[in-house]
Amino acid sequence: MASKIARREPEHPLSGEFLRDIVFGANDGVVTAIGFMVGIAGASTEQSLIVLAGILTIVAGSASMALGNYLAVKSEREYYDAMEKVERWEIENKPEDEEREVREIYSKMGFDKEAVDRLTKEIVADKELWLETMMRYELGLTRQESPKLSGLVIGFFYMIAGLPPILPFIFITPATLALEVSIAAAIMVLALIGFWRWRLNRGSFLSKVGETVVIGLIAAGIGLVAGLILSYLGYSAPAV
Repeated sequence: MASKIARREPEHPLSGEFLRDIVFGANDGVVTAIGFMVGIAGASTEQSLIVLAGILTIVAGSASMALGNYLAVKSEREYYDAMEKVERWEIENKPEDEEREVREIYSKMGFDKEAVDRLTKEIVADKELWLETMMRYELGLTRQESPKLSGLVIGFFYMIAGLPPILPFIFITPATLALEVSIAAAIMVLALIGFWRWRLNRGSFLSKVGETVVIGLIAAGIGLVAGLILSYLGYSAPAV
């Protein structure tokens, strides 16, 4: 029902349904990639090693994110189903208590007594609507999206966003120049993520883009420091 209504209003883009998964996956992918590439480039100048390590990191990270998000969303859905059974039992076995809770919910929303009486009467006459009302307004729970689809979305965008920082090390030499292009590519990806956040959420364009880019650069800086420390301690990777 909500999707059908939203389709009539361009101000409510349906692509925002998976906004969390898209932004989380893409941001984590590019941040992981650039942080890792900067770090390992600080400890080794052998590009074949850098590329291999980078690709393995992104593939493993993508799989980990996809499976982890699948389990997280599946767990949320299982919790929702468990609480739904509890609420359904309470409606069947303690209807007076549940009806009082409906009245309390709408009273706290600011409805007057007449409106509360009317709304309560209509809701308790439909047990499925009653159940949905209790789940949403008493427990603050909504049914989560498909765990499989959520996992695929976050894993896919993690990999797509993580690849651009790696590609310069395949096509550009020396490693120092490839690193500069890699950082530029990562900034572009971060800016696109920030743009997507702004497009869906509006607000300040510069704030959305700037915040996303700065967070990514902080991660890259941490990776650089880690790589320099390893290099200083004599743990530079051997040539391949």
